[in-house]
Amino acid sequence: METVAPLKEIIDVIKESGGEAFKLCYQCGLCDAVCPWNRVRIFSMRKIIREATFGLTEIESEDIWRCTTCGRCPQQCPRGVKIIESGVSLRRIATEYGVFPTPVRSVRGVSASLLGKGNPLNEERKTRADWAEGLSVKPFSEGMEILYFPGCYLCYDPRLKKVARATA
Repeated sequence: METVAPLKEIIDVIKESGGEAFKLCYQCGLCDAVCPWNRVRIFSMRKIIREATFGLTEIESEDIWRCTTCGRCPQQCPRGVKIIESGVSLRRIATEYGVFPTPVRSVRGVSASLLGKGNPLNEERKTRADWAEGLSVKPFSEGMEILYFPGCYLCYDPRLKKVARATA
């Protein structure tokens, strides 16, 4: 296994995100027992974090992205280990290095689209309100009490514009 980020950096990031508490983990496995992923396949964020502290986690693997951050593992932990925060930190490292597994690579395109166009669909900003043409929806102005913001998909996706129009 090759680590993209230096071992020390990974350890520091895990520590900053509550990873020091991870030293409290005595590997009881209660977090794994309540993880919804384990109903579908073998998955252990506890194992991933433990391997990361030794520089053994494959930051390119899909596994660090599998955690749903549902919060069941820290609720079950008798030692108060913040396992979710540590897992999210590994994702942050991967994102900073631009390293994603194949199924997640589209994140790069979405990220660039969000930065450049302000929406994940790579649509022009000036067409955001086109869905409201012909309706009595007023554009936002200072002092308005109510704002209807349908979001990116309802504004740009031709099939979903109907939903925005129907709920305006």
